[in-house]
Amino acid sequence: MKRFFLIIVVLTLLIPSAVYAQGTDPWSEVFQPDGNLNPDLIDLGVTTDHPDWMSIELPFGQSIDLDANYHRYQTPSGNIVVLPSASTLFFMAMNPQESGLTGSYGSLGNGYGSLISFLGLVAGDNLDWSKVQAEHPEYTSPDQFWGAVLNGLQDVWTYFSGWGFITTLLQMTWNDGALRSLYLLYLNGSQNCAAIPGGCSGIVTPPPPPRECPDPTVSMQQPVLVIQKTAPNNPLVVGQDTENRRGADIQVRVTVPPVIFTWYEPIYEERDVCRSASSGETANCNTGAGSAINDGVSDTEMVFKECRTHVEHLPDAVASLQATAALDGASQDWITGRLGQTHYEAFVHQANFTLIPGIGSWTGGCDGGGTCTATGQALRVPFADPGTFNLRMDVVTTGTRFRGVPITQPRRVGIVGTMQVYVALPALVP
Repeated sequence: MKRFFLIIVVLTLLIPSAVYAQGTDPWSEVFQPDGNLNPDLIDLGVTTDHPDWMSIELPFGQSIDLDANYHRYQTPSGNIVVLPSASTLFFMAMNPQESGLTGSYGSLGNGYGSLISFLGLVAGDNLDWSKVQAEHPEYTSPDQFWGAVLNGLQDVWTYFSGWGFITTLLQMTWNDGALRSLYLLYLNGSQNCAAIPGGCSGIVTPPPPPRECPDPTVSMQQPVLVIQKTAPNNPLVVGQDTENRRGADIQVRVTVPPVIFTWYEPIYEERDVCRSASSGETANCNTGAGSAINDGVSDTEMVFKECRTHVEHLPDAVASLQATAALDGASQDWITGRLGQTHYEAFVHQANFTLIPGIGSWTGGCDGGGTCTATGQALRVPFADPGTFNLRMDVVTTGTRFRGVPITQPRRVGIVGTMQVYVALPALVP
């Protein structure tokens, strides 16, 4: 098991406020003096990732394979603010270097008090404290134990007594009000996006603005993703659907609103002027009221007049789309356990399906207004096992460009759903 470097993150304020929101401190771009988020921030939405440090084999024969989840903002200067979900923050603390936690400029929190108390809140009730104290009597309090974990002196996974802490993490993640407990700030994150949590997904990189006009602005909405079973209403396992033998149909749909890029064009006009005469030129005009004789030469120059506003609706097309179905663990246990007790040699036939690309395919495109869509379906999927199947779709977009200049980076988004497959069990006659 990896050893971990010490990370001390003190979450000192219930509402991040004036301590950091003054002067030229980078936090002043993030929060207003009253503690509210600065309205100039670009909301990059929620980004999901699949890092190795959230896939861990546990000693008691189980494994954890979760997605990292971040809500991110971009400041006008290109710094990135990252708000990890509860489960993501837990594993970032366990893997500070791999997760990028050590690379942050600093952090602000809104309620847990400290990283040690956060870890205790999530996992404390699910550790075998009697085993901890029997093997390590030097830990007289849970805080000392968690301090040793963060110092890399103790392997926490050895002492877990069950899966309750994973349930706690997922409940906190589903409840967005409780999940966003820590603000992490990454300086120059838009220029060094590969090194920050969430990577370059959705990062805004506008071209340099003209000197006379306002900075370009970028706004974008989150893509809308749908994955669902469309037919039949109550699919039976293959072999029992004797009438149609059709399995089940799965449909996916993605809608990506256009990225709105607003930029300002400087407009110049030509004006007559009297400039100072150079050596050898014949003066033919007066450069100013203070001169009684011609001392200049007639000429023209371009003078700034106004800024012309342009609003571009940039398409962010779907570059790749993948969809899968996986029989959940509880259903697999029911088949091999309870069902196996009454139906000899019951077993899991096929727990995982690659729906798209594989059984089905997808197509996509963009309309004239910049809205991009993708649709696909996997027909007659031969589900041979009863239970709950977890449906998952992962999408990567192309990002956007304007006149050859990247405006937004490709985005990676995903969605999960569920569907039920049924089985008819004959009554057992004693």
